[in-house]
Amino acid sequence: MKNSIKLALAFIAGGLAVNAPSVLSDANNPNEVLTNAIAVAMAKVDKFNEDRENAELDKLPNILDCQNMDWMRNCSELNRNAKKNPQAPMRMIGKSGIEFNFQPGTPSAVINLQLNQTPEAAAELVSYMDNTWGEYHKSAELYKMAMWKNGDLKNIKGLDAATEKSAAVKYIDTDNVSMSVFVESTCPVCEKQLQILSTVQKKYPKLKIKVFQLDGDRDAFLKHVTQRGLTGRVLTREESINIQKLGVTSWPISWIDNTKVNRRKSLVGNRTLKQLEDHFQAMTYIQPEKKGA
Repeated sequence: MKNSIKLALAFIAGGLAVNAPSVLSDANNPNEVLTNAIAVAMAKVDKFNEDRENAELDKLPNILDCQNMDWMRNCSELNRNAKKNPQAPMRMIGKSGIEFNFQPGTPSAVINLQLNQTPEAAAELVSYMDNTWGEYHKSAELYKMAMWKNGDLKNIKGLDAATEKSAAVKYIDTDNVSMSVFVESTCPVCEKQLQILSTVQKKYPKLKIKVFQLDGDRDAFLKHVTQRGLTGRVLTREESINIQKLGVTSWPISWIDNTKVNRRKSLVGNRTLKQLEDHFQAMTYIQPEKKGA
């Protein structure tokens, strides 16, 4: 662009030098003549560069089919803006006059059907979905064949290996790490958590898990806790009030303690087996707090 400006200015300067007598004779202010000439040249350079950029953009596939959207006034401009800013949402008015916003990457066939609601547009979208599914399916088949031909991989493991890794017993310092769980007998989330804790206790039999029920329904405690292989007790009314003063106002709430370093992790709500294992391991390797930290 700089070279084009230089050529334009050189052309203007040359023209003024050749025709100086006639130009200056017709002008009251020679500087004004030169300024106007430069402005005209700059405008022509800008127009040339804009036309060249649009020509390059027009070579790219269109997002909108302007021929089928003759009701849209600025279809070409929208196409060019979408190509210039592929990460920006597209906002436009549909045939019915309603505004729509399309996120980057929305397929053209989807946009066309939403804006130009016709049986033909719907058929195009169905055809697009069918064709793309076919391409995805072919890619998946090729990928699967490559996996078979490659044999055992270094990092990607199959379902059996993943299942075996998940079922493996993790190292947990059962001498110092323990868990206290506070539940309520009518709490459905507590019921789900107790089921998972039963699995945890069977997988880690030396891990100390104590369940404390805040209400006095002993039959529920027997059913939900004792019969699942878990231990604990029903709190008295006074104990329940004191526990709630400590912040146990919703349930289930679980405290994971490492008595060796005097650290506690509080968990609210339900946790999966994998999540609980991660928390137990984190508390196993936790370091004591530094003084003055």
